[in-house]
Formats: sequence, C-alpha cells, structure tokens
Amino acid sequence: MPKLSTQHITVSYDNNTIIDDFSVDVPEGVITSIIGPNGCGKSTILKAVSRILQPDRGVVYLNGRNIFEMKTKDVAREMAILAQSPDIPQSITVEQLVAFGRYPHRRGIGRLSSKDKEAVENAITDTGMADFAKRPLNALSGGQRQRAWISMALAQDTDVLLLDEPTTYLDMAHQLEILELLQQLNQKEQRTIVLVIHDLNHAARFSDHLIAMKNGKVQHSGTPSEVICKSVLRKVFGVDAHVVTDPRTGKPICMTYDLIDQDLEAVPEPVRMAKV
Repeated sequence: MPKLSTQHITVSYDNNTIIDDFSVDVPEGVITSIIGPNGCGKSTILKAVSRILQPDRGVVYLNGRNIFEMKTKDVAREMAILAQSPDIPQSITVEQLVAFGRYPHRRGIGRLSSKDKEAVENAITDTGMADFAKRPLNALSGGQRQRAWISMALAQDTDVLLLDEPTTYLDMAHQLEILELLQQLNQKEQRTIVLVIHDLNHAARFSDHLIAMKNGKVQHSGTPSEVICKSVLRKVFGVDAHVVTDPRTGKPICMTYDLIDQDLEAVPEPVRMAKV
C-alpha cells in the first residue's frame, strides 16, 4: 500500500456535495500536483486528507493506517501540512516559527532537545534561510516567508508533505524559487509531496504525477504528459488548448487556449457542421 491513499471520500457543506467518491493512490517519493478549476474541491480534499476536515464518508490511509483512527500526534509525526493562509503572529522569528514543527516529537512544553535543535537547524539550512533565522517574519519578503513556513513543515520530519497553493501571491521569480526548492527537497530526501497548484505549466514542470479534478471528482490522473493534453484540458477546464513539449524539460506546456463554446459543444455533430 502507498504511504498515502484515499478510498471513497465524500465531503459536503450545507447539504452541497463538494467531494464525491474521491479515491486515489498517491505515488510514493514523488511530487504530485492536484489541478482543476476554481471551486472544484482541491483545497477541500487536502483538508480531508490531512484530517483538518472530517469527511461524510470514506477512509484516508497513511502508511497503511486509517488516519481517522490515529492520534493527532501520531498523524503529525508522519504527515505535515502547510495551509494556504497560515495564521501566526508575524513578530516571531524564523527560528521560533520553525521550532513549532517539532511539537509532535516533544514531550510536554519543556525546552527543545538536542535532536529538536538539530532538526530546526537542518530545516532552516535546507531552505536557504540560515541568514534570516533571527529575523521576524514581518521583516521578510513574501518568498522568504514562504520558505520559513516550509522550513517549519520540514522540521516536523515527516515522510509526507502537503501544501495548499504554496506559490499564491508570489511573483514569477519567487514562484520558481519555491517550486525549485520543493523539487530539490524531494530529490534529496524522496519525501512524498502533494500540492494544490493553479498554474498548469508549473504543475507539469515540477510534478511527477498529476491529479485533475472537476466538480469534486477525479477526472484523470497520470504523468504530466498524460494529463496536460488537449482532451483532458477540454474536459476539465472547458478550454481548447494548444499544448507543446518544452525542449528544455521534455514536459508539456500549455501555450495558449480559448474557451469552448459550450452551447455549440452540446449540438449533435451533423447539426453543428450545418451551423458552422
């Protein structure tokens, strides 16, 4: 069994089904991106998978165990999640923030152990934040703050890392900075990384596996080349896309796209041809 999998997850808000019978096996040791239109349930499934949200039915398995039958600290020792808008005082330093990641491994509220301190230092170093360890979060750029948050998740020392739109509100350079960092961490430590991301080209470039969602259901999953293609983008996003291969990476790129005329799509083929 993979480190992380879901079986028949269903989530509803106010009698509206957001996630409908969601079943996936997340490949181990690679980067998986969840893509799909706004409101399709991407962030919701991440919350359900991380036990932030209790689904109406279904099971999430983490290292072979039902996550809803595990203790909170046991879950946190095996899986870390970085939410889209973390809420914490911006006056704390990077070092203090990263130390929070050691909570699942600590006993009581005493001082950090030597092992905790080593994990905090390694996480800060791995994300290139050593020079900023003593700085408060409100003195950092957007990209640096995101690196600090990722450092905290790394200090948690888990095999599985979930991130909800880690590049939101960042400019192009900082987006690449964060995604290259995650790619390096994955290649260095073979952590299983799952992220929700909007930019299809970033998803294709930095992921090994993609899950395409629409209306709370999995529409297609596979390699970037299998998912970022004309037929899948038409089905999931309702666009007619021109997809080519990036000569530098060998990954697909969505060069341009147009909205599909949904009314025309619904017309039978002979009538459609006559209409044209």
